[in-house]
Amino acid sequence: MRKAFIYYFMAILLLAGCASVPDRDLARTRESPVIKTEEALSQEYFEEGQWPDKNWWEMFGDPQLSALIERALNENPSLLQARTRIDYAIQFAQTLRARLFPELHANFFEEWEHLSKNGVYRSFFPLMNPEEIPATLDQIDLTLNFTYEFDFWGKNRNLFQAALGEARAAYAEEQQANLVMATLVAQTYISLQAKLNQLSILQKRVAQREQLVQLNQSRYTRGVENNYPVLASRTTIHQERQALLKLEQDIAIDKHLLNHLVGLGPDAPSLDTELSVSFNRPFSLPSHLSCDLLARRPDLIAQIWHVESSAHAIGAAKADFYPSINLIAFAGLESIEFSKLFKISSRTGGLVPAIHLPIFTAGRLRANLQAKVATFNQAVYGYNELVLNAAKEVADQLVTMQKTVARLNDQLIAVEDVSAQYKLLSARQAKGIDTMLSVIDQQEQLLDAQFQLINFQRDHLLSVVNLIKALGGGYSECEDQL
Repeated sequence: MRKAFIYYFMAILLLAGCASVPDRDLARTRESPVIKTEEALSQEYFEEGQWPDKNWWEMFGDPQLSALIERALNENPSLLQARTRIDYAIQFAQTLRARLFPELHANFFEEWEHLSKNGVYRSFFPLMNPEEIPATLDQIDLTLNFTYEFDFWGKNRNLFQAALGEARAAYAEEQQANLVMATLVAQTYISLQAKLNQLSILQKRVAQREQLVQLNQSRYTRGVENNYPVLASRTTIHQERQALLKLEQDIAIDKHLLNHLVGLGPDAPSLDTELSVSFNRPFSLPSHLSCDLLARRPDLIAQIWHVESSAHAIGAAKADFYPSINLIAFAGLESIEFSKLFKISSRTGGLVPAIHLPIFTAGRLRANLQAKVATFNQAVYGYNELVLNAAKEVADQLVTMQKTVARLNDQLIAVEDVSAQYKLLSARQAKGIDTMLSVIDQQEQLLDAQFQLINFQRDHLLSVVNLIKALGGGYSECEDQL
């Protein structure tokens, strides 16, 4: 009989071993695309060097920007929430790790009961005089309980590794959130600097338009011109004033956003000095960009850990098809009198081994396994998409930086040419060779060129920030602290 049961048990175990996942059902991760850096390094805007530093914002030489970014990283509520998610993920993994070890509990139990004289024990006990039965009972138990689940099939180990993978993914995602926050602060700061510089130019343009109105009014009064130039110049000054008001509005909104990012109220004073962001040197670019990019992007590392976690979840789901073996044991003391509790005759103990084998679950285990496989495939496809996006983002930013620097250099030359023409016309007007109208017209062209130059300077600085972000912002996989 016992031998037949053993054969039956082994047959069921073999059937449970059929819980496998064909390789064709599992997605495959793709290799990182090749990013050619030879062309970029051949340009004067780049130089071969190291990956961006973790405190990359210091390269812009603005202590106020550095202070704002560090404040945002330490006090922004969104980032603080992300860090609590890491703590939760770590502690949840620790709870699953505890399943790998036996548990031991100490219990003390005492039950005192007064027996009714008319109750079953004292009234109907057939062999003893009811008067000889004690009126009270005091049951005392002092035991140690031992429980352990044998992890022969690796279920608990896989569950722990899956949870640990999610904790590591949460840490990498927190690093990605830090990078996004730092770049957003830098982008807002650079945009605000450009608008403040353009504000002074617009104020000069408004003053220049007012001067033009006065000049045209004087010419009209003297009969040199009709009233049309006066009306036209008044129309343009209204347009300049509207542009000035719009720019002041945008500056106020940028300041509110900057305060929000660093955890301050919208009207709190966060800017103590003038904004002075600059970057006037070649950008250091690592030569082995394609090989090391995966370990330098926190979003890619986070997705890799999601894939690892999903793979371990499949292992845990496969272990559900196998029998679970548990051992429960207890040892202690039991007595109805406290004075006899610690005598050797009061010892008690027990051993309860248990085996649980799923036979029919209406497809629940198979569906759970397929769900874990689908989650794994989803994570793999998400990783493949991120790899392609990361390569595209880096390639796009390399081209963007090249073109923004080229446009900036070209605009610098244009501003020099227009400035030289303005100085020449001013000198000619001082000698009576040219009119004041020609000087004002040339001054307007100079202000327009300077206004556009600020846009190109802003675009160049933003391209540096965006390229740093595309390269991972100084993150390294070796920083994984879990």
